[in-house]
Amino acid sequence: MNRAALKEDAKSILNSHFSFYFLLFLPAFILEVIGGIIFGINATDYLEPSDGISTLITWIAALLAIGMSFVCLDAMREKLTYENPLQKSMFLFHNGDYFLGTLLISIIQYIFVILWSILLIVPGIIKSMAYSQSFFIYRDAIDHGEHISYTDAITQSRQMMDGHKWEYFVMGLSFIGWLILVSVTAGIAAIWVQPYMSLSFANYYNELSREQNAKNGHVEDRQAPTSEASENN
Repeated sequence: MNRAALKEDAKSILNSHFSFYFLLFLPAFILEVIGGIIFGINATDYLEPSDGISTLITWIAALLAIGMSFVCLDAMREKLTYENPLQKSMFLFHNGDYFLGTLLISIIQYIFVILWSILLIVPGIIKSMAYSQSFFIYRDAIDHGEHISYTDAITQSRQMMDGHKWEYFVMGLSFIGWLILVSVTAGIAAIWVQPYMSLSFANYYNELSREQNAKNGHVEDRQAPTSEASENN
């Protein structure tokens, strides 16, 4: 997979519609800033009740970001109309199946990664990459009328990422310079970097799913996966 081409496509779309993506990601930016401020104020007192508020705000921002990544996927598939960005920022909350699936998959993923991390940090990182496509897979299944289980989405992601985890890891590393820029600008650069990364990783999934669909014959040919609980590697 051509990583540079995927990122260039994302950059082109972002630069062509920057005002749309700025407003699309604005609610998440605001929540992230508020959560960070609250956390910073109470950093010396872990038991402050406001730490729980900070965690909740950060969690909501993360859910918003996943919904925005769905919008980015639509952009890569040329299905997006560049209007009403603030309304589209609540994309995840407009569909009960999307919201519930995303929420529960994120919780299950968190538990799985923590359990693998108990062994060593590296297995936890590897598994987090293996599960990275779960949200997209679940969303596509819903759109195709396939109400798969949450663990099936995670397992299908693991199967999809078989042989691609290093590639995905390197792609993540390629954004380190941009993340340093976000840090040195006190988060201001995230206004451009976060949509850029979301578009790039949405494009990555889009290409990966195309490859898988080409191997399987057509989109609807989904083999029933085994449960994540039964994996032995």
